[in-house]
Amino acid sequence: MLRVQAAEIGSAMRQPTPPNTVPRAITPSLMNFCSSIAPGSPTFIPSVPMRKSGASFCFDNVAEKVRQKGGEITYGWAIWHRPNLYFEAEHHAVWRNDLGNLIDVSPQLGGRKRMLFLADAAAVYDPFAPRQNIMAADGDSPRAIEIAELGNRRHALLMRCRVPGTAAIELYEPDQAELSEIDRQLHALIPA
Repeated sequence: MLRVQAAEIGSAMRQPTPPNTVPRAITPSLMNFCSSIAPGSPTFIPSVPMRKSGASFCFDNVAEKVRQKGGEITYGWAIWHRPNLYFEAEHHAVWRNDLGNLIDVSPQLGGRKRMLFLADAAAVYDPFAPRQNIMAADGDSPRAIEIAELGNRRHALLMRCRVPGTAAIELYEPDQAELSEIDRQLHALIPA
């Protein structure tokens, strides 16, 4: 059995120099994707990581920011997009300061300075019931559809192997083999 932290698994959709998956604009197809997840409209917000904050630990990072500076946690979804390939929603939390501004206080892959956030009051974080990323094809090409299907299978596998109440994932040999095969297929479909 292999036991790792969720952040160590990474994503097959990410390369060593990650592509910028922050959407460039809010398009009708992006709005359709977002409306399938939560009511409301997504908003571009600044990403200003706190010192000593951990990547992939947004819920802890925001709780610490609230403890230090006040304000409140806002739950929702980080929205990512690879044009003509896929949309992805990742359960996320950001800080709402005392002026009502939303700020992402967690480090982002590639040092991104902004992100697209879809607030969702119903998406409260529960460490014993983490929420799976949601992927959908951008368009109806067989390639886009296959990427979304593989991505959703990958996320479901990682959720199934997650140790409740922790960020640890336990991958037994069959799980490791399944993850490797999914990653191999994704790497063949997604350009670097």
